[in-house]
Amino acid sequence: MVDHPGDILLAVHDWSTLSFGGHDSKKDRATLTHAKDVGYDLATVLIVRGSDGAPIAPVSVSLTAANVAHSTHDEAPSIDTCHVDQVLPNMQYISDLNLGATVVHVIDRELDSVGHWRQWSADGYLAVVRADSRIVLHQGEKTTLEAVADQLRSTNALKDTREVLYHGRKARQFVAEAEVVLYRPAKRHIGDGKKIDVPGPPLPLRLIVSEVRDFNGRLLARWLLLTNVPVGLADAAMTALWYYFRWRIESMHKLIKSAGWQLESWLQHNGHRILIKLLLAFGACVSVWALEGKPDAGSEAFKKLLMQLSGRRTKRIKPITTSGMVAGLWVLQAALCLLARHGPEQLNAMLQHYLPLFAIII
Repeated sequence: MVDHPGDILLAVHDWSTLSFGGHDSKKDRATLTHAKDVGYDLATVLIVRGSDGAPIAPVSVSLTAANVAHSTHDEAPSIDTCHVDQVLPNMQYISDLNLGATVVHVIDRELDSVGHWRQWSADGYLAVVRADSRIVLHQGEKTTLEAVADQLRSTNALKDTREVLYHGRKARQFVAEAEVVLYRPAKRHIGDGKKIDVPGPPLPLRLIVSEVRDFNGRLLARWLLLTNVPVGLADAAMTALWYYFRWRIESMHKLIKSAGWQLESWLQHNGHRILIKLLLAFGACVSVWALEGKPDAGSEAFKKLLMQLSGRRTKRIKPITTSGMVAGLWVLQAALCLLARHGPEQLNAMLQHYLPLFAIII
């Protein structure tokens, strides 16, 4: 799985709703955001290389329907399991895979939960989570994460670490860190909209503040990241970069919803069949990403072939695109299926008989 035992692997968690509002034949659709929004809830964990963000493979995929969850796990999650409660079983599952490297789980703001942070840390799992501006202890005083970030900015503690793209434009990323402590009780839902306090031990964490600024110093974006990753394993700049690599899983979900795959138009009759096709689509995305990184002449020629099959028009400065290659692969697979079923001679004979203008003269 990894080149060196000391390499870091990132397990990037993400969720995406799959809407199939007009597909009445799918009897197992679940209600998503509102009564008329029906379909399936997709949960994915993508393994990404920590050194450069290269995606390796999805290791966990679950698709929740109305009455059952379909999953690559031996035991699928309950349909009533909320997103944040799906994380720990996924952490345990990935740990049991023995990937041969330290695994750091990268999770978005939806999963920022004191109680779950305590549980993950107690079980020895490492994570980087985008946080809301919650109340914490900093240098023994009660404050908020946002206030700590403002203090770091006012004291010029944030250091310029790298150039990044922000909405397609070049910008600079500035990073700093501080130690904070989660000390407040967690909240547990007990039904009927009620919550109870769940006390827990104080939990020291690193706050990584990542700002994106334009070249005039204007603040464009700010991330507040909480992590229990030791400083010796990753400094603040590397930790911020790991969260940036999270875009890989969002790109994968976007690719299968477009780029020729058009996920939300699939005609499979139930969630189980959709999951099977999803796994093939994910494999295509990861394979194309691997192909993108190969500079040899044969790989370059095959990239151009996929782009030709896609029928996509591209800019001269970027003739090869990920979405174009994924779309081209879809066309190539369909063509190969036809060739395997009928053979080139039979297909050409059909053309000669029905559409002779397009037949190939042999």
